[in-house]
Amino acid sequence: MPTTIQVKRSSVSGRAPAANQLAVGELALNTADRKLYSKDSAGTVFRIGQPDPGTHLFLSAATASELYLGRLAWDDYPATGPAEDSTAWVIYKIITNSAGDVILEQSATGAWSNKGNLSYQ
Repeated sequence: MPTTIQVKRSSVSGRAPAANQLAVGELALNTADRKLYSKDSAGTVFRIGQPDPGTHLFLSAATASELYLGRLAWDDYPATGPAEDSTAWVIYKIITNSAGDVILEQSATGAWSNKGNLSYQ
């Protein structure tokens, strides 16, 4: 008969284990967020599969003549809620003409979800 292996788990969205709840190398799963955690030998809980701090997530969205490129540091990624609502995005707005030539480049900092209403410079 096969053996079922289960790890510590939570079904509450946004919940991550505390260091005192895990042994080094032990796994914990948040089933609501689909995130897996462990603890290193320094006692730090980390999310498995998350890029190293300092790397960035890039997104883009376009209209007929506007292109938006966004950059968000993983350190600014929210613990709960959508990343699009973080106000730490660096967003670049690029305007093109009908031939596709870039005629204006600007940037702003704010929420990706509010990119159309930011003050670009």
